[in-house]
Amino acid sequence: MNIRMICRVLGLIVSIEGGCMMIPAIISLVYWEHDAMSFFTSGALCCMLGLVLSCVPLQSKDRLQLREGFMAVSLSWIVLSVLGALPYFMSGYFLSPVDALFESFSGFTTTGATLLTDVEAAPKSILFWRSFTQWLGGMGVLVLMLALLPKLGAGSTFLLQAESPGAIKTKLVPRVGETAKILYAIYIILTVAEILCLRIAGMPWYDSTVNAMSTVATGGFSCRSASIGAYNSTAICLIVSLFMILSALNFSALYCALVKRSFNLLKHGETRIYCIVLLSSTALITADLVLRGGYDLTGGASTALFQVASASSTTGFTSADYSLWPAFSQRILLLLMLVGGCAGSTSGGLKMQRMILLVRLLKAHLQRMIHPRVVRVLCVDGHRVEDQVLSGVKLYFFAYMFLLFFLTLAISLDGYNLDTCFSAVVACVSSGGIAMDLAGPTGTFNIFSAPSKLLLCVGMLAGRLEIMPLLLMCSGAAWTQK
Repeated sequence: MNIRMICRVLGLIVSIEGGCMMIPAIISLVYWEHDAMSFFTSGALCCMLGLVLSCVPLQSKDRLQLREGFMAVSLSWIVLSVLGALPYFMSGYFLSPVDALFESFSGFTTTGATLLTDVEAAPKSILFWRSFTQWLGGMGVLVLMLALLPKLGAGSTFLLQAESPGAIKTKLVPRVGETAKILYAIYIILTVAEILCLRIAGMPWYDSTVNAMSTVATGGFSCRSASIGAYNSTAICLIVSLFMILSALNFSALYCALVKRSFNLLKHGETRIYCIVLLSSTALITADLVLRGGYDLTGGASTALFQVASASSTTGFTSADYSLWPAFSQRILLLLMLVGGCAGSTSGGLKMQRMILLVRLLKAHLQRMIHPRVVRVLCVDGHRVEDQVLSGVKLYFFAYMFLLFFLTLAISLDGYNLDTCFSAVVACVSSGGIAMDLAGPTGTFNIFSAPSKLLLCVGMLAGRLEIMPLLLMCSGAAWTQK
């Protein structure tokens, strides 16, 4: 294990985080708040730690390999989240270190599960930092590092591979640094476009910025307790719905469709199926709300579309109190959050790409039972899927389900019912942020004990890193073997 290279990566990441803390510090001064010193102090500590780690001497033979890439990714997210909790705790707004850690992990992993009961009462600098951590975590801080400092040699490929979500890893261009720049360019363009659209729709500049960062990161932190529903605007809901859906699509597919114009986005298998699921779920929930929920057709359709886009993209915004909806509609939202959006997007969940592969594996197995001698090759968009990828999909699905059941069993020691515990775990592991029953839209995750909150933090981290890098970090053999 090359500890020196991992320390160098951590140093760069921590330094970037320290610099980012200066932005909410300035916002605190602009709004005459008293939290600027908390951010300045936290940022200075991060920069000093980053400088120390960056000064670790390297040898000429030092290179990042796949194992070091996964280790660096896992440690980076842990260190980022722990240091990101400093402003929360130092400002005194979160009295418990565990609560500060929970809010920070929820931010960087784009989960959106919050402990705040009265969001409007919080300082604007704190609310900005919550959404900014989601924006940083949405595309990945390591991807940002590769875009700004693409000088880690061939090993930088392993960093991108370890942090990119989905079963099939792809680069847009041969150079990793250029790929990272393209991804962040798309990310920034979507963010700026939504800020402008929301401002035109009547949302204030500050609110537009905070909500847009959370939307494009599919995070779900808002500056209002009632989330997007607080604005009571159909236009704002439609704008946010559109950008939630765009952010849940594969960024590589968006690039090819919009920039290179090399293929039709709707002919891309994963995108097409995601849109079909989106429309079908909206239709089912609309019918349920109209027939049993007391909604008219227009109101039911617009509300259903927003919540389906929020759940399927694992954003976690709300425009209505879905806890009052019929159980059928609530279960659809829970399943959508469990599956999540497309691979290569900022959304969480199992990913639509994996679900497609699992269904095709099941179909191929049934066909093999009927015709044992027939050899069938599983393809995605005309490309053969390697056996190693298929094995990885099956292993990830098992690990994902095991994690859900284990965490549900563990936090059930708090004494809450199955709906509350299971939906809270799904919300954290899938990065969806919205749960049911006691942890639903009118409640918070404050109902859970400190040990349960720490376990949910582990679930957030495992879901964002797609489990395997975290498991590798916990393996003793990965640290000792050369």
